[in-house]
Amino acid sequence: MTQIKKKSSRIRPDYESLNGLSSRIRFKQYSRSNSVADGAFPSVFRGQSMEFEDLRPYVPGDNLRDMDWKASSRCGIPMVRNYVADKRKQIIFMEDTGKTMRGVMADGTDKRECGVLTIASAAYLAGRSGADYSILSGKDWKSRIKRFGNGPAFLEEGLTSLQEEVFGKEVYDLESRLDGILDAPLKGVAICLVTDMKGLLDLPERMLRTAAAEREFYVFEISDGSFDRKNYFDVLTDRMIPEFISRGKGLTAEIRKKQAEYQAQVRSKLRRCGVYYAYLGDKKEIPEIVTGVLNGEIAD
Repeated sequence: MTQIKKKSSRIRPDYESLNGLSSRIRFKQYSRSNSVADGAFPSVFRGQSMEFEDLRPYVPGDNLRDMDWKASSRCGIPMVRNYVADKRKQIIFMEDTGKTMRGVMADGTDKRECGVLTIASAAYLAGRSGADYSILSGKDWKSRIKRFGNGPAFLEEGLTSLQEEVFGKEVYDLESRLDGILDAPLKGVAICLVTDMKGLLDLPERMLRTAAAEREFYVFEISDGSFDRKNYFDVLTDRMIPEFISRGKGLTAEIRKKQAEYQAQVRSKLRRCGVYYAYLGDKKEIPEIVTGVLNGEIAD
């Protein structure tokens, strides 16, 4: 139960203020491959394309520049340094469009606005740190699953489409969209979901566990507004809440108790599934919290 607020202006973070945080991003895991074809992927480490892994005996065709002469002398046989290619990090971003996302946060911010700001900040920081990403939205969201990129133009196109979707009239089914992502051949591709408590309560635990099994799965939960204000509108029933109800101390206390119980369920479920999770109570927290979650920290 919450208030509705329309937003038509362009929603973007202060990119300049985010620049200082990009140097702090150290992605938790990296997808590595010994395939020769992987040399086409830029490294997530600037100025590096390959990383030393171990030593192995020389075989005909090895590059002589990879010879380790000291190790060869110790072993009595030619030894070469073995390298692996570091694939560029890839992340899929998605924002829930459920009815409860049309309300406000505890600080009065439109939850959809906070979602766009969160994805914009995370995508920008990820791109600055050497990752490619895809922002899912619109009727063509399935085609975007494999459309990765970065840079100002790519980011702006993705955010414009995202904002149009989350502030539009259409509501997509969160479970179905996440299931569509998990069905795609995207091994190792990270997923970043922005939703609220109801969205996380409704998602089956098996799906969350699957999403976090072979990849990093980042989840940002946007807070719900407190039930103690005037002029409240229930977005689920499309009705105004009479003030004598919304201002009732007994009912307010009971609702807060229930919210705390549901919140505990959500956090317990996400911890069991191994999700990188953070709770957003204020949009001012977005830059620091996004940085922490991308680093694999749980910031609840």
